[in-house]
Amino acid sequence: MRRSVLKVLMVEDDPADVELSRYELVRAGIACEVKQVDTEDTFVDALSSYQPDIILGDFSLPGFDGMSALQIVQQMTPNTPFLFVSGTMGEERAIKALKQGAYDYVLKSNLARLPSAVERALQEAHQKQIRNKMEQALQAERNLLSAIFDTTGALGLMLDKDGCIVRFNQAAERTTGYALSDVQGRHFWDVFFPPEEIEQVHTHFLHWHLQAQPLQYQSRWLTAGGERREILWLTTSLQEDNGAALNFICSGIDITQWRQAEDRVHRLSNYDVLTGLPNRSLLRDRLEQGITRVEREHRPGLLAVVLIGIRGAIAVRESLGLQLSELVLVESGRRLTGLMQHDATLARFGDTSFAMVLHVPDQDQIAMAVQEVIDVLDQPYHVDEHEGVYLESNIGVTIYPNDGDNGDALLQAAEVAMHRAMDNVLERFQFYTPALNSQVSHRLQMASQLRQAVQKKELLLHYQPQVSLQSGEIVGVEALLRWQHPEKGMISPMEFIPLAEETGLIVPIGEWVLRTACAQGKRWHDMGAHGLTMAVNLSAKQFAQKNLESMVRNALDESGLDSHCLELELTESASMESPEKSIEVMRLLKAMGLRLSIDDFGTGYSNLNYLKRFPVDQLKIDRSFVRDVTSDADDLAISRAVIALARSLHLEVLAEGVEELGQFDIMKENGCDKVQGYYFSKPLAVEDCTRFLQQHGKIR
Repeated sequence: MRRSVLKVLMVEDDPADVELSRYELVRAGIACEVKQVDTEDTFVDALSSYQPDIILGDFSLPGFDGMSALQIVQQMTPNTPFLFVSGTMGEERAIKALKQGAYDYVLKSNLARLPSAVERALQEAHQKQIRNKMEQALQAERNLLSAIFDTTGALGLMLDKDGCIVRFNQAAERTTGYALSDVQGRHFWDVFFPPEEIEQVHTHFLHWHLQAQPLQYQSRWLTAGGERREILWLTTSLQEDNGAALNFICSGIDITQWRQAEDRVHRLSNYDVLTGLPNRSLLRDRLEQGITRVEREHRPGLLAVVLIGIRGAIAVRESLGLQLSELVLVESGRRLTGLMQHDATLARFGDTSFAMVLHVPDQDQIAMAVQEVIDVLDQPYHVDEHEGVYLESNIGVTIYPNDGDNGDALLQAAEVAMHRAMDNVLERFQFYTPALNSQVSHRLQMASQLRQAVQKKELLLHYQPQVSLQSGEIVGVEALLRWQHPEKGMISPMEFIPLAEETGLIVPIGEWVLRTACAQGKRWHDMGAHGLTMAVNLSAKQFAQKNLESMVRNALDESGLDSHCLELELTESASMESPEKSIEVMRLLKAMGLRLSIDDFGTGYSNLNYLKRFPVDQLKIDRSFVRDVTSDADDLAISRAVIALARSLHLEVLAEGVEELGQFDIMKENGCDKVQGYYFSKPLAVEDCTRFLQQHGKIR
């Protein structure tokens, strides 16, 4: 660092110039002491006796020139900064001086620049000294490293700046099975990693030079024999003057056996030995993590703990023995694992119990999850030579934060709820909060009864006529699903269709609807209703099925209905969920000759760019826009816009929910093609619809 009083040595023959230079330095706040010399002998003597902090030299003197002085400085005190202060130098001389090692030059006519030039030169000289010291220390480190590299017990690897192997010590040879001659000059990732990992390792290597501190990382290296060894590496770089990496030195420890032992300890501490599932300790940890995540991210929905007691496992143990009862529990764990979503946790909680941690959007989803658990565990077990073994399960459910604000409280509450379920003769599951039981019980009961309704043929179809506004004739009917419950009577589709969607029952139900509607359409055709279109709704789950085309084809083949008389209605939201895939499916269906219609148009979000590519025949204006079309200007505008859009795309338009003459007139005036609704007829049972068609001359 600079002294408190700057010692300046000036090579100058004019005392006035010396004083002017000193004056500018002092005026700039630089305390200095100036010594003047004007001959080579006095200059050389001053370098050793005076030991200046900086040298200011005129370019030419009568008996001594500045370039000679610069050369002497570089030989005797190369760390002392040298500046030219001259009357005139010329650009060519100035460039030559800077190349020879001068820090800067200042013209005597512009001495006001001298203080800043001196400060900068002193700073650069100081930085240069620091770099020199660092280079000396680094060179010493290189020498030391080179001396111990081949004798250390640690794995030693030296790479060039491109990642090619330069040196490879004996310890590394013993661990990897490669000799230096086998790997020298090759990229280390090509030698020690399988092909699928090479790109990732190479990319990681490209960032090594950015590390300010030695890099520690762990990786699995391939040996010459194909074995993977876990190696902990400490990597540092030797750098050039410009900071670029010259070499990378890697020192490693083979921790394969230690890692294997650590993994075994971790597994024994956190996983159940019998089922391989997380144990109670890991469950508690993940539950706490789930609670923290909900609080931190403010995630919507519910965090639920579902505790499942396999009470029947005790009976199996007592009758068939411990080994077979353990096989039953393993199978139970496997079945439950099949129900897990990506963010859920399944654990073995006790000797004969399992626990789930679920994040679900609402309470109804908990009910569905509980029903799935009951369904899979109620399936018979085939154990050894014993077939048809059934296990009874009971379930307790708690919800965060209603039933507890931490993991232990929730698990304790779940145990209480599970024991309530074991004591309850009628219900196999219980919520810790009793008020929730009746709500979920009703939903599960409905889901169970809906499954039975399919088997017991309680489902039936009603048909609502569709009328042409041009001819006034009935041109089609829409098949609408109904549930005739033996005790509750006719159940609203608004109540059971969403339940069918959630449980997946909509798929077999939808197939039944399609087959039944096609068969009925064929019967009416045979009775004379030629050209009558049968419209059938497709659910989003049906539309996503891979076998949709074959299912539709089978329904047509079995019934004998002409494909041109079948119209499949797709909801707008389902069509736009994956537009490109929807287009592909629609084209397959259209190739069969049937009609396609977009149902409830206007209630979803349609990308018109995709809509114009959909191979559909018709848009259906949703009843929500038709209902107030006579009194609401917005609904009227929307209806007109849909009709105009359909016209531009050469599509037909059908308005549903037409219940009044005014609605009918507006639709007709604005060019709608068809309507359906209570103005003409409510949905009718088969016999009633047959009579309706007879009355309107469609059938004999």
